[in-house]
Amino acid sequence: MVQIREATAKLRMLLAEIRGREEQMDATIRQFNTQLARLPRQAAYSRTSLDAALSSMNEVQERLDYAKAAREHLLAIKQQATAELEALQITQQVEAAKEALRQLESKQSSQGPLDEAEQREVRKLEGFIAEYSKVAERAITASLDDR
Repeated sequence: MVQIREATAKLRMLLAEIRGREEQMDATIRQFNTQLARLPRQAAYSRTSLDAALSSMNEVQERLDYAKAAREHLLAIKQQATAELEALQITQQVEAAKEALRQLESKQSSQGPLDEAEQREVRKLEGFIAEYSKVAERAITASLDDR
């Protein structure tokens, strides 16, 4: 469980860093789009030569294309990290449910039969474990398939 908590914390930190980078990249993309929109006006009003305007537009377009590609790559990393985090969180929940089930089973073996509410809780925990173990398995398998 300690390893799962550590991995979860690292993924949360990574996702926070990604959110910051997304904001930076969005601002950069807006800036390049603004520059591209202004350069034709500068050429039209003879503030810059046609060759200089075209050269500048090509340079800004290259930077814009690079920024857009980098943002797409960042989003791919974000998607993978989010999927990994979800799988780890489900795994943590399953482990917590297993621990609660072990405690109830331990109580049953030391104190005798469980009351009706505790028996319902056992059935609920067993159902949760069965269902979410499959969900976690699918999430982890999908994550491995993506690699």
